[in-house]
Amino acid sequence: MDGIAYFAVTDPLDPGQVTYWRRGKNGRIAPWPVRARYGPILFKSAVPKGLGGDRNRWVQDWYTANREPWDAEVRLAITGSPEECQARFSVFAIRCCSCGRGLTDPKSKTCGIGPECRHGLPEEALGRMARLVGRIHAQALLTQGDAA
Repeated sequence: MDGIAYFAVTDPLDPGQVTYWRRGKNGRIAPWPVRARYGPILFKSAVPKGLGGDRNRWVQDWYTANREPWDAEVRLAITGSPEECQARFSVFAIRCCSCGRGLTDPKSKTCGIGPECRHGLPEEALGRMARLVGRIHAQALLTQGDAA
């Protein structure tokens, strides 16, 4: 499954939250939907006053200590288990993990892939995705049961 794809990753700082990602044709992974913002965010108001010429260095140090490790964990999750992250995306977003369109028919929801995107995929790959989708559904139900 190369090319455009969609993923869901548990937030490294908050395991109760899921973040959504899209890999474009160029291979770049970016938040989905386009204007989504996940992870540690440095607001202007959080930058100490009076840093003068050291302001840029302080901001860079903040990103190095906070944002870069978070981004690395997200990318590691996606590259380490891309199919699982795609299955999680289809479970939580109820969308095709390949093109991002909404899923409507039962087989598409079971596999996490719509009919056009799964055309030509081997049954073994579809079965693997269906098992992953089922496992993620079960994990979500257990988590919901723990919260109740």
